[in-house]
Amino acid sequence: MPIRLLTFCCLILLARDALAGRVEIPLRVPLDALRLALSSQLAASSAAPNVVYREGRCRYLSLQAPRLEAVDGRLRLVGPGSAALGLEVFGTCQNAAVWRGSLQFTLAPQADSMGRLRLRIVDSRLTDTADAPALGFIWELSKRHVHPRLQEFTYDLGALRAALLELVRSAAPPEHGAELERALNRLQVLEPRVEAAAIVVPIVLEVPDAWLSAPPARMPAAPLSEAELEALDNALQPWDAFLLYSVRQVALDSQDSALRKRLFTLLLESRYQLTAILAGEAVTVGDPLRALFVDTWNELRTILLEAHREGLLGASWLSYAVFIDAGDALLALDSAAPGLGMRLSADGLRQLARSLRPADTADPLRYDWTVDPQLRQLFGVEEPPAPPPGRSWLELLIRSAHATSATATDPSAARPLDRWVPRRDELDGYEARIGDLLAKTAEIELRRANLAAPYDRIFLDLVPATALIESCWRQYVVRGAKITYLRSSASSVGIMQINERVWRGFYDIQRLRWDTAYNARAGAQILMRYVKDYAIPYAERSGRLDHVARAAYAVYNAGPRAVGRFAKAKLHPREARVDDRLLTLFQGIASGGRATLRTCGVTTAAASVE
Repeated sequence: MPIRLLTFCCLILLARDALAGRVEIPLRVPLDALRLALSSQLAASSAAPNVVYREGRCRYLSLQAPRLEAVDGRLRLVGPGSAALGLEVFGTCQNAAVWRGSLQFTLAPQADSMGRLRLRIVDSRLTDTADAPALGFIWELSKRHVHPRLQEFTYDLGALRAALLELVRSAAPPEHGAELERALNRLQVLEPRVEAAAIVVPIVLEVPDAWLSAPPARMPAAPLSEAELEALDNALQPWDAFLLYSVRQVALDSQDSALRKRLFTLLLESRYQLTAILAGEAVTVGDPLRALFVDTWNELRTILLEAHREGLLGASWLSYAVFIDAGDALLALDSAAPGLGMRLSADGLRQLARSLRPADTADPLRYDWTVDPQLRQLFGVEEPPAPPPGRSWLELLIRSAHATSATATDPSAARPLDRWVPRRDELDGYEARIGDLLAKTAEIELRRANLAAPYDRIFLDLVPATALIESCWRQYVVRGAKITYLRSSASSVGIMQINERVWRGFYDIQRLRWDTAYNARAGAQILMRYVKDYAIPYAERSGRLDHVARAAYAVYNAGPRAVGRFAKAKLHPREARVDDRLLTLFQGIASGGRATLRTCGVTTAAASVE
């Protein structure tokens, strides 16, 4: 091989090795924000926003509320206008030429070297009310007053770019911080492109090739110790606080019930996933906080964009555009440079959340367990009512006649249910009273929700079946010689095993733990929501009424995205066991069987009679 060709090949190989990967981060300017800025630029003064030019009563050019829209990769600015060109003589306009019609400009966005967005006039068209071309004096007025202002228009991207890049900086692990800073110092701004609702200005980073490949997956480690679980819980709390803050702000900006339902579903899905991670049921590679963000962001982004297209977010859209840009930047960085090992710090999430409400001084990542009345109102979660003074719901819900007859044969049946862990010889009385409590609770919730037949009967049978599979109808256990509330490894508590993390902010945690009737009522409310919002729509799509109970419990067990898991061709063994168990208990109760806590099962109707 000739030496010249060999040298050329070596240079090519070296250049290829030296090339860095490219990460494109979109910087989005909503057309609504640009239209407002353009209207301000075209106005002669803030006092007269529709007037482009005025010199007395008889010489003016006005442009009324121009529209800005995307057409074939360009911008079109169009709006009705009026003009006059004359002289005022003795209080009247003499020799005035008057025009009414429409001004239309085709514009191409450009980014200058200072990081500002400019608009180049590609074409302009002026027509009268008959849509005929307008020439003469109006054309001259337009060229003299409108064209220069459009050409001088700038939209500063500096603040948006700075906020976005600061968030990207916060995502770099400390060991890669210097490399990322060098990449940011070499960033390039590409030519803008016009999308349906925004101008996108791409920012390109060159990152080391080593970041372009994901690190090898590591085998799951041994189960986490209690201290490690606590540390993981503390690390994941900022994410839950961030998502809760975000969906709350969107719900506050819109009264649309369908939008709020989608937001609530997203919150539930994320919280169920977070709970599965902490319980060791979901394995993540690398940082679990990053995994939660990546899994949730696209859905949140889709919800916001669709809400904007449907006009559900109104004037708040500019802050949402900044919010979406920042989240997209993190997702683009993680997708294009998985070897970076993107980390989402609490400060980064706080900064991202604050882009939604820059004037809000409260900490968006505030995390507490108290009930939030505003949250309940936004997402339609009712507070289980408190009992009348001096009485308990257990006393009121359980039928007095039944309790009296049971007491005659079993004195223990008269004792309070709260903090009662029944002995084996007390199970008959305990079963009767808990069964009565669950039946009455289901009836009350059914009246409140007004669920139609045939779903009403399914719900009435599903409540006791759910309590049976979840807790064997137990609210309390004995641990260390002390009575305490039943709690799972996933932090689900009480007779209905309501997860504290999933329902944080919606229900009183202490009452879920220590108040049997409150726990049962909250569980019935949750089941009713799952039946109406997820199970019935699923069963209607499948055409199978018998799917309602299975779908509702699948959601209760693992969140909204699990609604049809029992119908998968290849079901995970654990999921199959859970579904089979639920089906057995539900069908047993629905056919007239009686729950028995000796086996945590259901006796047949025939066996019950015998």
